[in-house]
Amino acid sequence: TISLNESGLDFQVAFGEDEQGVEWVLRLPRRPDVYKRTKSEKQTVDFLQKNVSFEVPKWKVHEKDLIAYPKLTGKPAATIDPQIQNYVWEIEHKPVSENFVNTLAETLVNLHNIPEENITAYHINIKTIQEIRNDFRRRMNKVKETYGVADELWNRWQQWLENDELWPQHATMIHGDLHPGHIMVDNEANVTGLIDWTEATHSDPSMDFMGHHRVFGDEGLEQLITAYDKAGGKTWPRMKEHILELNAVFPMFIAEFAMESGE
Repeated sequence: TISLNESGLDFQVAFGEDEQGVEWVLRLPRRPDVYKRTKSEKQTVDFLQKNVSFEVPKWKVHEKDLIAYPKLTGKPAATIDPQIQNYVWEIEHKPVSENFVNTLAETLVNLHNIPEENITAYHINIKTIQEIRNDFRRRMNKVKETYGVADELWNRWQQWLENDELWPQHATMIHGDLHPGHIMVDNEANVTGLIDWTEATHSDPSMDFMGHHRVFGDEGLEQLITAYDKAGGKTWPRMKEHILELNAVFPMFIAEFAMESGE
């Protein structure tokens, strides 16, 4: 039997079992532009297999119309129900459990602390924070030219870009699209793995805190930053404020998705 999950914007996802009883995840790209981007995702998951201690997908099939890998242990912390346009939770989330926050922090530290020389050796593009800021500026300009941006929001974006104090001094390997649907947990809500590495890159580590902030609010974000710091993550004085400003740039990401997918 095969069950379908229609919630993804880029992939239709199916789950099935083979004759040996091994459960598989089948990802079917929704558009040609999606398949094009899977080449770098494959490179990323291969790289991560060797560099992190949490579970990541091990691709066995990588074709134009299908990506397949054995299912990771555990289950997503939540899945998006397209009918209600919201999460259906597998874990206690009001309030969110300490197990979840602490193990998510440890997972992020594990990912963000991959040494730069390991990343370079795998031919993954290394960026400085200045390059990342310049890239944001270029992307903002493109969205402004295409769709227009309200003055108030535009000014907020520019102030954020120009304020050195808000920005970290270091870039790291990031997941890039981290939300409960991409976080695998066990029955005690401990994080066991991360899936869907389409947006993974070397960038600002704050990007991996955005989804948590959107779901769990300011308090949830503070909790995660504290746990991240305790687990050995590199924090800076105005990290929280920087992440709040990063989430104010979310409309830009939505506009970019519309441009890429031609919607």
